[in-house]
Amino acid sequence: MSDSADPVIVFRNITKVYHLLGENVTALLDVSGSVRRGEFIAIMGPSGSGKSTLLNMLGCLDVPDSGEILINGIETTNMSDDELTKLRRDHIGFIFQQFNLIPLLTARENVEYPLLLKTGSADCDDRCLDVLRSVALESHLDHHRPNELSGGQQQRVAIARALVNDPEILLCDEPTGNLDSKTGNAIMELLSRLCTHQNKTVIMVTHDPSLAVYANRTIHIVDGRISGVA
Repeated sequence: MSDSADPVIVFRNITKVYHLLGENVTALLDVSGSVRRGEFIAIMGPSGSGKSTLLNMLGCLDVPDSGEILINGIETTNMSDDELTKLRRDHIGFIFQQFNLIPLLTARENVEYPLLLKTGSADCDDRCLDVLRSVALESHLDHHRPNELSGGQQQRVAIARALVNDPEILLCDEPTGNLDSKTGNAIMELLSRLCTHQNKTVIMVTHDPSLAVYANRTIHIVDGRISGVA
């Protein structure tokens, strides 16, 4: 972790209520905290506790009903959709349990896609190859489609895709949930190195205490509230 105590994310008094089948379901209630630059944070809690909702809020995929979220000191909750899209594109990378790769594109093309959206340039092979090498994907797999790759290889492509725009923040939702324990541990080592060697800020939702040991701190959520930080 970076020695800097500068918070990259601050969230204050976040509340989120969903209206489902005529009932109000409180996903988060008056949640506050901060994440330092270069820190590895795990978010843990039982199913339905609000941990994925918090991750979505911090990634600007959803907005709170009340409270505020600051990224690099900029208040995000009143941003327009276009402003939020640009913020996510330029500053945040997302890694999901299901990989979410585009099945008709090769590994290299999947990584290239967000870079094309940002720059509009097709001349980005070198950057894509560099980032694929950085996640230790074998070079001969660049032109393979997702269904030709193992789960661990697909997740490495997904991480490369998240890294290609050089985001400060990586948000990971159960990133090893579809992997065997050996492959999952290799992915966790990779995420840990991104923190220690590239000063990335990693925020990970997990239900597995053995994965939370990679984190600098663990935020525990129960019934939409932070029950403890360790």
